[in-house]
Amino acid sequence: MKNLMAGFLLLLLATTSGAQSKADEEAVRNLPRAFCEAWAKHDGHQLAKIMAEDVDFVTVATTYLHGRSDFEKFHVRLLSGRFKESVNTPLQTTVRFLRPDMTVVHWSWKIEGDKNPDGTPRQPRYGMMTMVAQKRSGTWLVVVAQNTNAILGLPPELQDIKTPIAIPGTAPESR
Repeated sequence: MKNLMAGFLLLLLATTSGAQSKADEEAVRNLPRAFCEAWAKHDGHQLAKIMAEDVDFVTVATTYLHGRSDFEKFHVRLLSGRFKESVNTPLQTTVRFLRPDMTVVHWSWKIEGDKNPDGTPRQPRYGMMTMVAQKRSGTWLVVVAQNTNAILGLPPELQDIKTPIAIPGTAPESR
């Protein structure tokens, strides 16, 4: 009986050890909200706090930033310059845990109020960001991210494919 009970406990531990806690799931789901809250304050310093020291970040303009310091410097300049009146809103988020301490977060966004490099206003835009986050010393930090502008219109290749996150104006409304 002892062996049966010990075996059951080992099986229970083995099957639950990879399970994610609700706190971890919520912390990871909060990364897009934290990103947009810092953006709303136009605070590049606060924005950098969710990034790992060794983050690799690719902007929508395909600028590749390595390290929190360069990420912070870039976003302080951006958010005090032509993006100082912009609002970035998270729309939908999906989370996929790769390991108990690593996850992929895809989230769609809408931005409005920003300006082109020549100072002319931009039309509101939509896009999607992919973040890889890792739990380090008890805190979820973004280690890799890629931000992408959406191209509006329904691509013919998307027919009969249901996308997990549809960007407004890029997929049928029923999706």
